[in-house]
Amino acid sequence: MTLRPGFAVSLVFALAVAGPALGKTPSRTHGLKTWTWSFAADTLGLPPPNTATFGGSWEVIVDSTRTYVHEGGVPGGGDTLWADSAAAAAAHAAAPRVLRQSEADDGIRYHFIQFKKPVLDDQAVSVRFRILAGDIDPTPGVMFQVDPKGRNGYVVRVSGESNQLIVHYLIFGRRRDLRYAKIEPLQPGTWHTLSVERKGSIMTVSYDGEERMRIRDERYTSGSVGLWTEDDTVVDFEQLAVSKR
Repeated sequence: MTLRPGFAVSLVFALAVAGPALGKTPSRTHGLKTWTWSFAADTLGLPPPNTATFGGSWEVIVDSTRTYVHEGGVPGGGDTLWADSAAAAAAHAAAPRVLRQSEADDGIRYHFIQFKKPVLDDQAVSVRFRILAGDIDPTPGVMFQVDPKGRNGYVVRVSGESNQLIVHYLIFGRRRDLRYAKIEPLQPGTWHTLSVERKGSIMTVSYDGEERMRIRDERYTSGSVGLWTEDDTVVDFEQLAVSKR
């Protein structure tokens, strides 16, 4: 399955990534608590701990596009060559990891993974993503202020079909539109950043570091975060971060 030529997607969620799965005391940046996920300590081939998945196949994997090979000095994708197995193993262990949603044909339109903690009121979240494949509407996104069952809250997503940044609210599991903003077409395999900040009733949505929308909505005021895909989209996520505002 391949991404349509000329298609480009960008999601902006201001999430700081600097540690393994949630479970440690959050760091503080300028007095703000921040929770970060690098997936470095998570089990390969499984979703991160303290999460719930709803459709799709979510697993932590080594980003092979940023590592390379190993014993015997055979290159495998990076710019350093390791000639012995010990050095290769060390390089593999230190390689960046991503969270991939790879299910493309399970008959479910929406897939998402919800991080159970933290549960916050005012919050900022960000994540980097790259689309690998998708023929219907290649779509990655981020969820925030979501209830424990993942049925009510907000979603910000990028639509590769329409080249739009779209904000929705979820009500009993059904998606409803709030606002749209045009974005540049996405290129397959290109990393983008999606970020959202919510303070009171105002949410600010940014894409690749540029503010694109400011919206007032008072439906939901507290909840956790998640990551979102649609249809047959295959996508990698990294550097997820959530801050208490």
